Amino acid sequence: MRAPEWELEFYEENGREPVLDFLRGLDELKEQSLAAALDNVLAYEGTAVCGSSWGKWVGGTNGIFEFRVRHDAATILRERGLPVPEELEEAHTDILLRVFCHAHGKKVVLLLAGYDKGKEPSDKRQNAEIKRAKQRLTRWKAREGLDKLARRGGARKRRGKRRP
Repeated sequence: MRAPEWELEFYEENGREPVLDFLRGLDELKEQSLAAALDNVLAYEGTAVCGSSWGKWVGGTNGIFEFRVRHDAATILRERGLPVPEELEEAHTDILLRVFCHAHGKKVVLLLAGYDKGKEPSDKRQNAEIKRAKQRLTRWKAREGLDKLARRGGARKRRGKRRP
């Protein structure tokens, strides 16, 4: 099997990675499903998931897309032509998970926010997660801008005529 084309990066703030915390807080079957989808779908397809049932671009945002997970881990692995561990064969549960992402750099997907839509299917919750993803992306971009400035040697002085 070929190597993944996309690198997955968890948004980090104050020493925490919210999407990783979300993943770890899921019940075992949902955690396995999300991990299988991230590793075997998103890491290979990146933003191309938006042309499939796996994702869509979120309107009104600057480059945020929704990664949709609707299958259990066994189904995901089977669809990808991968072996399915015996313990996953018998395990089934309803899956409806969402992760909001942003692509940047050389094929890197930043994982911004996630939630269990099966538990909380309301538009209000969806909109709250999109808002959270937008806020995190804004903070991430601000930090990235400062990091780039620092790598270039700090702020540059303006040149030109002095005004009285």
